[in-house]
Amino acid sequence: MPIRVFNADDHPILRKGITDLLIESEDMEWAGSAENGKEALQKIRAIQPDVALLDIEMPHHSGLEVAKTLLEEGIKTVFVLLTLFKDETFLHNAIRMGIKGYLLKESSEKEILDCIRTVHRGQSYVNPSLTHYLIANNNSKDNVLSNLSDHEVNILKLIAKQKTSAEIADMLFISPKTVSNHRSNISKKLELTGEQNGLLKWAIEHRELLK
Repeated sequence: MPIRVFNADDHPILRKGITDLLIESEDMEWAGSAENGKEALQKIRAIQPDVALLDIEMPHHSGLEVAKTLLEEGIKTVFVLLTLFKDETFLHNAIRMGIKGYLLKESSEKEILDCIRTVHRGQSYVNPSLTHYLIANNNSKDNVLSNLSDHEVNILKLIAKQKTSAEIADMLFISPKTVSNHRSNISKKLELTGEQNGLLKWAIEHRELLK
């Protein structure tokens, strides 16, 4: 029986690339795709594919949120997350949640197919360039950032790179108002005072924690 695989990505070219790869693979069957988290949630719930490849950053719901919701519902689908970011926090959150695969978008076609086959067998697969995160012990980072959501950590990384709210909004395909709300929530969780540019200063000073 071929492995039934669903894929979701808000970038049409990347979504088509994965779709074509699945269609061309003899031991796999393309089960459908989605362009945002809301659509992915609905379709995966209805289709019940063997494996679902989800982009982490998508409109409406992130790939992590989609997987978390469906895993809590008891779905049998196995999830693989795709991301541009070499992010330790995303990786650890995904593993704790029960997600079996974690790939970078720079992964080769062979890596993607190997990952799908591996997780379908019931094993875990992490992009080789990220495996050192599984070994490294970074308690200070976990403690400092443990109260932040995945989106907030991602935004904090961009703030550390001195991106403006407008730039962050464009990069993450969200509104500047949403970025502003995230910044406010991050400041509260980090217990920062009302000092002008306090969040920017904190992010720059703690840049090493955000790598």
